[in-house]
Amino acid sequence: MAIAHAVLGVLTRGDWYGYEIRRQLEDEFGADWRLDFGQLYRALGGMQRNGWITRRVEPGRQGPARRVYALTSRGRAEFRRWLRQPVERAVHGRDELPLKVRFAMAGPPACAGALVAAQHRLLDAQRRTQKERSETAQRKRDPGAWLLAEAHRRQTDAAIAWLQSCAAVLPARPRCARDTSEPTTLVAVGSDDPLLEMIGRLAVTRHPELHFSTEAAGSLAGLVALRDQRADLAGIHLLDVDSGEYNVPFVKHLLPEEPIILLHLAQREQGLMVAAGNPKEIHHLRDLVRPGVRMINRQRGAGTRLLLHHRLRQARIDPHAIAGYAAEAPTHGAVAAAIAASAADAGPGIRAVAQAWGLEFIPLGYERYDLAIPRAVYESKRLRPLLEVMHQKAVRRTAETMTGYDVSRMSDIVADLH
Repeated sequence: MAIAHAVLGVLTRGDWYGYEIRRQLEDEFGADWRLDFGQLYRALGGMQRNGWITRRVEPGRQGPARRVYALTSRGRAEFRRWLRQPVERAVHGRDELPLKVRFAMAGPPACAGALVAAQHRLLDAQRRTQKERSETAQRKRDPGAWLLAEAHRRQTDAAIAWLQSCAAVLPARPRCARDTSEPTTLVAVGSDDPLLEMIGRLAVTRHPELHFSTEAAGSLAGLVALRDQRADLAGIHLLDVDSGEYNVPFVKHLLPEEPIILLHLAQREQGLMVAAGNPKEIHHLRDLVRPGVRMINRQRGAGTRLLLHHRLRQARIDPHAIAGYAAEAPTHGAVAAAIAASAADAGPGIRAVAQAWGLEFIPLGYERYDLAIPRAVYESKRLRPLLEVMHQKAVRRTAETMTGYDVSRMSDIVADLH
């Protein structure tokens, strides 16, 4: 009943005739909420039968009489009930959530805050389900199912990011009471990593008040997100080829004024992922330049791409002589799925993802994967659930079983950059 409740929202602002209700919905909420008069008057008739609205006839100023609609107490109660409910999915292409937030912000601040919190819980649950579907597709070596699960995950991630904007805006409204408690949301942007996602899921399971979201954007993009205050932590694995040092030079360059803690997560084994059985007999980097070998790469700014580029230069191989070097995928999983689907023969990634997809793996060495965390976030209460999980022996034992990881120094502070 999306149309009926949208109309109820308009009528909370006053009594209106049909044309004005229609105009407000379209002008304020866009083309998705454009109604023809047949749709509108069918909805208004049903609302009258439910006792949600009343109708009166007023003489027109220069034309025929107009039917003016007003909200009843029953209609107001129904609107408040609808406003509290999170939105599971769009109906007929119409997403009710932006409407609900817009209407809720016109009322008591607690109403909007409760709606955003309820929607966040629903999306967190949906994302966990989508993650499980993605992992099932990996186990079944089904790239098509994996792509579908990833599409749903990305839609959910975008919705969660929008809710974080809502949560940021709500306290700033003059009528809102100030909330002295710390937020319970942690946003990680940067290099994608299965171990970090596992730790995040465990933290949320043990601390349901925590909302933990990750965005796979690459290491450099993660540091930019920290700089722009769009993230609370960034997963990074960036090798400075001049000094041979990981991560510190990049943090100093991109965040020169921000006190940053570098928290060690793991040493990860990087390499080339190739098709099961290695049909193209790829054993060394130089094999990538052979005719008939197609590669898929990571996106610019990804630490994995930068490491591969460095290894190719060390081996005196022109990266642009490799077919497919310019083709980009946003995650290790996307590279693996492309290889499993025979869209490419090889691509850079970590051993754990290659094993999950049943691919062969050609090692290029271990790298240091750290979490860059602003000191204010590191010292806040909201990071404690993540740190607690990282310190638990059972979690470490589980992490040790993940192929291609060394977690012996997990949670160590490797740098304190002022």
